[in-house]
Amino acid sequence: MTFPSKVIVVALSVLIICTAATLQAAPLTTLWLHNIHWLTTNSACLVLAVLGYLQASPAHKPFKRWFVVGTLAYFTGGLVWVFEVFTRHADFPEQSDIFYPLMGPCLVIGFIIALRSQLSHSKSWAFIIDALSFSMAILGYILISYLPKSGDVSALQLAVLTAYPVSMLSAALISLLLIPYLRQVWTLPWLLLSAGLTLDGLCWMQWNLNALNHLPQTSLWTNAGFSVADLLIGAGLYGWQVHISTQRTYLAQCRRLRNWIPMVALLFGLSALLLVWWQSGPHPNAYHVVMTSVVSILCLSAIRQSILLRESEKLLRAEKLLAEKEKEYLQLSRTDPLTGLHNRIAMLNLLEHAVINAASDSGMVTLLILDLRQFQTINDSFDHKTGDFFLREIAQRLQYISHEHGELGRVHGDKFALIISQHKTDSQLMQLAGALCSIVHKPVLINDHELILDACIGISIYPRDADNAEQLTRNANTALTLAKRSAPQPFLFYSGEQTRLAQNRFTLDIQLRKAIKKQEFFLLFQPIFRLDQHLIPRIASVEALIRWKTPKGETICPAEFIPYAEQSGLIVAIGEWVIAEAFRHLSILAQTHGQEIGLSINISPRQFRDHHLAMLVAQHLQKNALTPAAVTLEITESAVFEHEAQALEILNQLKATGVRISLDDFGVGNSSLFKLKHLPLDELKIDRAFMLDVPDSSADSEIVSTIVKTARILGISVVVEGIETQAQLDFLRGTGCDCIQGFLLGRPMPIEDIQALLKASSPA
Repeated sequence: MTFPSKVIVVALSVLIICTAATLQAAPLTTLWLHNIHWLTTNSACLVLAVLGYLQASPAHKPFKRWFVVGTLAYFTGGLVWVFEVFTRHADFPEQSDIFYPLMGPCLVIGFIIALRSQLSHSKSWAFIIDALSFSMAILGYILISYLPKSGDVSALQLAVLTAYPVSMLSAALISLLLIPYLRQVWTLPWLLLSAGLTLDGLCWMQWNLNALNHLPQTSLWTNAGFSVADLLIGAGLYGWQVHISTQRTYLAQCRRLRNWIPMVALLFGLSALLLVWWQSGPHPNAYHVVMTSVVSILCLSAIRQSILLRESEKLLRAEKLLAEKEKEYLQLSRTDPLTGLHNRIAMLNLLEHAVINAASDSGMVTLLILDLRQFQTINDSFDHKTGDFFLREIAQRLQYISHEHGELGRVHGDKFALIISQHKTDSQLMQLAGALCSIVHKPVLINDHELILDACIGISIYPRDADNAEQLTRNANTALTLAKRSAPQPFLFYSGEQTRLAQNRFTLDIQLRKAIKKQEFFLLFQPIFRLDQHLIPRIASVEALIRWKTPKGETICPAEFIPYAEQSGLIVAIGEWVIAEAFRHLSILAQTHGQEIGLSINISPRQFRDHHLAMLVAQHLQKNALTPAAVTLEITESAVFEHEAQALEILNQLKATGVRISLDDFGVGNSSLFKLKHLPLDELKIDRAFMLDVPDSSADSEIVSTIVKTARILGISVVVEGIETQAQLDFLRGTGCDCIQGFLLGRPMPIEDIQALLKASSPA
């Protein structure tokens, strides 16, 4: 049982015991028994209000603080009353009459604070006016009931007698008025509080009527009613909170009920007129009281309606402004603010309508999606303002070409879409796509800079390629992706094979990510031999080569997954694993063999552009205690010469770690011997394509000899790969080549075989 429940049980037990004891007690004892359960229930009411305040949320504490103040005033009145009974004071009004009626106004203040935290200023004032109207009606009713019996009562005494029931009954009625204003969910604490205040007000009214009629004020049920009302009020204040309903029907009912509140208050006041008419020999001032009450209610209702009318006018203006803003927003939501073209949402709607119309008319819809190659370089090289100007210029050009063909829109960043509902042949579409690409390729002059970009286009046709707008969009994007990657021409029509390739790429992406996470890769090592004039070639270093072993036991060679890993960016994580694993094997190999041999590692173009590469290499060198000069990083020509300035900076960073740099696949790219002297290179690795016809082809043989001689002049060592015949080996002996690599002397093998090979070739 919780502490609040214990408080209620104890107070209720005291009430029952004391009430039962009064049945056989003397008058003086009965008075003290009543005082005991009154004070006990007053205390319980105060304790419950304090507990409710302590456990309330920060949003509820401001109004629950006034609940505590009201119950404290009521409890103080009870203490003073007991003291007055003990000292046999008989004057009226007394000090206790100051505190008792204060509970009702304090609760009303708390109600208003709760209301103002949820409603607007105007609606809060409307509620206050409604509360005053009902209070005036209650005041008039009570005064009419009291006046005929108040002949020997002073005006002060009548005011005090009236304040008791008016404060409690008004608070009860106002707590009920809060429900339609706050849209409050009906809860038990609200009902308990309203019932307790109503019972307390009625008990006080009966008590005062007995006093005015010179009847005994104390009665069993009235005295017990006071204590029961205290417990109900305390239980209600403990759990009282604002909980707004979200049901639309309930909110509509509350709104209708608020509109009827002034009419109910007026009927309440008019009922007092009927009461005066039914009474025999009414008090002379009864008519004045009734008329004052009714007129006050009418005036307050007029003020209330005036306030709500101004609120309604503000609401209408706000709704009108909101409608205008929604219209503007609807326009903006369908227009790209930068180019003024249709945006993605509008284009999707247009495409869906075009497909539906084509389906009903047996027509066709063509979707062209155009993308600008390397647009990000404009933002990176200049600024976004320049990029925006460029996009606006391209949009105007595209609109000039496409306005006769269909609807043009900007669907994302530097991507545009063109919807064509007219029937066009493939040749006509190719002509249109070519025109779009050509007009994009023309220079754009911005701040004395000529900016030129290429475009690529993916084309998909309904119903040939798709059954709906979503599939048509997906297929056009698939064709665009393939056109950006490998198509020889800047535009490409969609085909079913493209979807299969895209699905394969997606599947490969998932499998690669799992392989990286589960470390399904392993390394093989192919020996590189130093070539002497008369001695048998001996191992100078090994090249780390990655392989992928799937969970099914299938081994996949790098040619099948490295190109996609390079495109997707997964090559960076794979490359980091290769460096760590190869360095670890080299360290073990050096400890086992007794001396350190060389290690070559292939660095992909994307990994080479990573500015953290030098730091990563340095960390693993230190971790495995390796000599930096024993490590050679093989970097392809395309990676070095695509962005020469950036590549030179990265090469210098790598050289600073002490490792050797090898230019891999030399001769198949766009490099030249002249460029080599400007690069910090230690080694050239001649591609195996040059060795296919050596020594049979004199031209190829001369090329290889020239490369070797030039490299020696530049102080760069040479490794020739692809040695598969003895004739090739004998030829290279005569050229002065430093190292060779190929299946003739050693295939890729596990590290254990490398150890055995080193052991077998050692002088011992």
